[in-house]
Amino acid sequence: MDKRKKANQQVKDRLFAALLTSVGERDFSQLKVTELVERSGVARASFYRNFDSMEGIVDYGIQRMASLYHEGKPSAREDFHDRQAMLYRFRFFYDHADVVLAFHRAHVSPALLDVITDCEIDASGDMTASPIERYESYYFAGAFYNMLVCWLEGGMREAPEAMADEFLRIAGEHEVLCN
Repeated sequence: MDKRKKANQQVKDRLFAALLTSVGERDFSQLKVTELVERSGVARASFYRNFDSMEGIVDYGIQRMASLYHEGKPSAREDFHDRQAMLYRFRFFYDHADVVLAFHRAHVSPALLDVITDCEIDASGDMTASPIERYESYYFAGAFYNMLVCWLEGGMREAPEAMADEFLRIAGEHEVLCN
């Protein structure tokens, strides 16, 4: 990466870190560019060189999170029925709990749910044997997201392994009920 790209990446990361700190203190809708540039220590012009709006930082953070998720993923195949895949999810979000909770508290968590849903659709496909079966990906993504947020807000008292096993247990019971 050349020096200019590296410098821009550092600016984006500093602004995103300032956003995460700020949304922990107040609502996202109340945040101003001035506050973020002061908190991050970057120039206002640097903000606008990299982002069009505050929402642009959120999009950047979510895309960055999605990239990190995919970079560390142990296999190309993801499945909401596979323990290793589920364990990876819970471990990943355990390690990035501050980001998920910041998005949740800022009331921009639907964007993160979209990323989780997109990851599931990418992994399992949106084209199924019957049109009605495509909703399974959305069901599991929503169930996972809600369980994840509840766990993170509760202080992550259970280990990621226990959460993966519990999700799979619940999903298995759901399948039995539906068959």
